[in-house]
Amino acid sequence: MQKHDKCPYYKNGFCVSPMLDNPSDIVVSPDRCFKIYKTCRYYVETEEDKNNEDQGLGKFQDEEKIEQEVKFYPKVNLIQENIDSSCEFFQLMKMENGFIAYCKILERIITESQAKQCHINPDKCPLRNLL
Repeated sequence: MQKHDKCPYYKNGFCVSPMLDNPSDIVVSPDRCFKIYKTCRYYVETEEDKNNEDQGLGKFQDEEKIEQEVKFYPKVNLIQENIDSSCEFFQLMKMENGFIAYCKILERIITESQAKQCHINPDKCPLRNLL
């Protein structure tokens, strides 16, 4: 069993919680002591638990970005030629059959026609006004 699955106050079949006067096996329950021990009325959060556990949304935020599979529609998004744009929000990515363009403002892949407009007139992009 993993360390996190067992109550820190469970020792050799006895509960040694500081809330009890003496160690007791009467309050021990396998379902509670090995799975949901934080709901037990004899459980007291330890300093180690407080230091190791993130609060709120911190539990779900990870330093590393999860690499995602790029999904796009080849007929609309695939660009045959290597185009460039002076727009700092434009990013061209090499694929097996050509290129796809990514807009950092929209945070998504843009169509071939949008990429060509960004190549021709990067300063007239209406998306820049969103910033």
